Parts: sequence; C-alpha cells; structure tokens
Amino acid sequence: MKIELMTNILGDNDAAAQANQEFFDAHGILAVDFMGSPGSGKTSVLEQVVRSLDDVTIKVIEGDVATANDARRIEEAGAEAFQINTGGMCHLNAPMITRAVERISLAATDLLLIENVGNLVCPAAFKLGAHFRLVVSSVPEGDDKPEKYPVAFRDCDGVILNKIDLLPHLSFDVERFWDLCGQLQPQAVQFSTSCVTGEGIAQLCQWLRERHSKLVSG
Repeated sequence: MKIELMTNILGDNDAAAQANQEFFDAHGILAVDFMGSPGSGKTSVLEQVVRSLDDVTIKVIEGDVATANDARRIEEAGAEAFQINTGGMCHLNAPMITRAVERISLAATDLLLIENVGNLVCPAAFKLGAHFRLVVSSVPEGDDKPEKYPVAFRDCDGVILNKIDLLPHLSFDVERFWDLCGQLQPQAVQFSTSCVTGEGIAQLCQWLRERHSKLVSG
C-alpha cells in the first residue's frame, strides 16, 4: 500500500513537472534546479551567477523550510526572487514550482534558477520541470559525498565542487571526488568553483548561456 501511494505521488508530480517544462520551453526560459546539502554554498553560487550575468534576465525561486533569508540575498545581488517555505518538507515539488511561476512575472525572462531545499536525499526523487539539475557539493563536506548519496549524483546533469579555495587547508582528494562522480554519471558536466575568489564562475555562466541559446534556437 505504501508503494502504491508513493507511486501515485510521484506520478502526479511527474505530470506537473512535464507541464512546467512545456511552459518553460514555450517561453524560451531555461530552468535549472540547484540541489545540495545545507552549507554547500548553493545560494552563494547563485549570487555569483546573478552578478556575473548582469546582461541576462534571471528570476530565482528559493526553497527553504523557513525564513526568506536566501531570497533577500538573491535580491541584493540583483535578481527578483520568490521564496517558497515548505513548512517542514525536505524538498520542493513540481506543483510548488507551478504555483510560484503563476505569481512571478516571467516576461522576457531568460533563466529561472531554482534553489532546492538543502538536502541530498528527498529532492532527488521529485522532478520540478527544470531542464537541468546541478548538484552543489563543497570541499568541507568531504570527497566521499557522491559515495554517500549516489542517487543525487547519478540523477544530475552536472556537479559543482564549491569552496575550492579551502583545498590547501583541508584533506580532500579531488581526483577521488571526480572519479566517484564519473562512475555514477559519466555524462555530467563538472565545475570547480570558489565564491571567495570567483574561480570557475565564468565557466558555469558560459555553460548557462550556451544552454539557453540552444533552447531558444530550437
């Protein structure tokens, strides 16, 4: 009975996700879901992207259990943000995104960046309708993160290794980390970033530009 219930929940969610993506396609909006543990630096990465792509119209959906702290940070960086507070739920789902989109003015929007709730378990099961999912991991979390949370890293389109400015100060095997990622999802694009030094942000922004250009060109 529990399996049937979960199947129904995921089936309804997937239908909503498909409708979301069809909407984004029709309006030429590239949607990207950013997933990662609390403290991995998801919001910091988004702040850097917003500041760097100042010639691109970006809207951001922020998912958190409580507070609008991250939405305020994004707006201070220069993009309109919409906060979703899940009230205890450990993930966003597609209907939440649908309702948020209905309340956001997406006219002339190029990128819709979605920061999922800080978690590497629950969000992996729920598609949102985004074109791509990027997993943000960070050096302080350890190089075995993909091994501990294989579903998240297997089902992503790209991995961002963040806080690389800390590499000289911590025991972190970069080669092992990327090898584990490659074993789980060899097609995933890889980025190494620091929101302190700015390293790797230009490459991430260029990738986003290229994905958006491909979307609108058909």
